[in-house]
Amino acid sequence: MLRSELVLPRHANHYGTLFGPEALSWLGQNAHMVATRFCHQDIVMVAVKDVQFLAPVPVGSVLHIHSRVSRVGGTSMTVEVHARIDNAAPSDVLRATFEMVAVDGGKPCRITPRTSPAAQPLTSQPSGQA
Repeated sequence: MLRSELVLPRHANHYGTLFGPEALSWLGQNAHMVATRFCHQDIVMVAVKDVQFLAPVPVGSVLHIHSRVSRVGGTSMTVEVHARIDNAAPSDVLRATFEMVAVDGGKPCRITPRTSPAAQPLTSQPSGQA
């Protein structure tokens, strides 16, 4: 899934670059959207791992956020997110990994993928594992 955001002054820190918590919020929102689209179930975020702020993102940049489900277990899935900006070398400026869990009534439930085969994750765990 691809989402683009224009970095405005209200998103910036005192250095004139994207404020880290704002960036993390955008990455988390994108992870949630791709996870929800993958299974069409209620999803909650349970962990964020390996957050990397690799390069500053100046005000005025267009940030392109890419997300994909990389692993599916019984009730959880891993979503990898990375972001790049226009007018820069083709390398990531942000990266993070999100662990998402499907819930029903506030309790974990089995994930039932509903996306096309092309959108399926790269790996999955045998049934019965979270």
